[in-house]
Amino acid sequence: MAHKIEAFVSNCPLCKEILDEIELGKCAGCELIVYDISKNIPKELIEKFGIRVVPTIIIDRKIKIEGKPDIPFICSDKTYEYFEKN
Repeated sequence: MAHKIEAFVSNCPLCKEILDEIELGKCAGCELIVYDISKNIPKELIEKFGIRVVPTIIIDRKIKIEGKPDIPFICSDKTYEYFEKN
């Protein structure tokens, strides 16, 4: 199943690490959209998702992960189930 992954990042080492991990772990059908908050990101978008820290990852507009996930990002049903529960 393809997922929409939205990443709110800045120019920091942890953000780069997370983006690299997502790129390696996502399947070909998943869409990754990267928002660099150091550039012109609409304030409404930041408020809509309640972005407080970077990196923050939003999956399918319902799963929110702030900071580094506590498991590796690998596109699978089990991974998404884990993120939904935690």
